[in-house]
Amino acid sequence: MSEHLTAGAVPARSTAKSAAIVAGLVVLGACLALLVASLTGRVPGKAKARFAVVDLASVVRKNQEAAVSLLASGTADQRTRDATLAAAQGFGKRLDAEVVELSRECGCVLLMREAVVAGEVEDLTPALLSRLNKH
Repeated sequence: MSEHLTAGAVPARSTAKSAAIVAGLVVLGACLALLVASLTGRVPGKAKARFAVVDLASVVRKNQEAAVSLLASGTADQRTRDATLAAAQGFGKRLDAEVVELSRECGCVLLMREAVVAGEVEDLTPALLSRLNKH
């Protein structure tokens, strides 16, 4: 079966192949556009992400300073020392749970303060400290 071509005519197979390539590129372009839009928070019907910061380094440092101060004071009895060490060991889990809960309550993504290079972002460190001091 030979195809008879007139001057300037394109074989049917080439046309179909070109159409498939163009369709594939259009789909790929749409996927890339949606990916970029989702990463930048500009997806239609999706709310823009809200960000806040917490100074985790200072929160951890305050906890460590309090524990070390009590343990080094020499005035604490063994029971108090044991309780302080147990509280220090559980602090990481409590901190993690409180950060997750704070993020859920504010409906925001929490970042470490050091992660923000520019721009104004709400600081929720006082709220985190308050939550940790309640327990």
